[in-house]
Amino acid sequence: MFIILFNLLALAIGLYSIRRKRIIFPTFVLFILYLFYSPVKWVFSAFSMNDLLVDEILVEIQNAVYLEKFKKQTERKVVLLPQCLRSSDCHARCDPLYGFVCTKCGRCDVGEITKEAEIRDFKVFVVPGSSFVKKIFKEYRPTSCIGVACPVELSESMQKTSVIPSQGVYLINDGCFETKVNVSDVVLKMELVSPIPDGESLLKTVTLYDFEEKGGI
Repeated sequence: MFIILFNLLALAIGLYSIRRKRIIFPTFVLFILYLFYSPVKWVFSAFSMNDLLVDEILVEIQNAVYLEKFKKQTERKVVLLPQCLRSSDCHARCDPLYGFVCTKCGRCDVGEITKEAEIRDFKVFVVPGSSFVKKIFKEYRPTSCIGVACPVELSESMQKTSVIPSQGVYLINDGCFETKVNVSDVVLKMELVSPIPDGESLLKTVTLYDFEEKGGI
């Protein structure tokens, strides 16, 4: 009974926090929802509720918790992109240590993100799987990270990379093949490290609801 009450309380606090944009008791919410992640997701599914809400709460609270620390990192900043962003006609070679090496051919969003990252001193890695993330963290030793993925993968990966301040960005669609991301969302995260020039217009960021409406999980 107490476990159920704790989970309901964590969900209520998390939902309030992201809707009001006022984060309260983040440590409690993250601890409870990660500890009972699978059971909570099962309950949501059993009652035909949107279980992606759990992932949204986890991602948005971590974005808020690590925001200030993320802004202060100026060295070895990385952007981790999933290989599903690549075009089906991608000819990039896969480095055994760092993943796919983008040639900026223009066939997908990876090239555009890579160009924007180079201007802002971010290193982009296009990773084929979680094992590559471990290699990158061991060899490159980043001080901050921007991760791009679907909500489920993002909540899981942000827990694994919580040793450094991270920011998560949702994919616009799911499917594990030729997915898309709002490039402006990724650029906006990069620019958190340096102020955005006055008067610069940015596109609306992608939320979980955009993800669902455009064919997400």
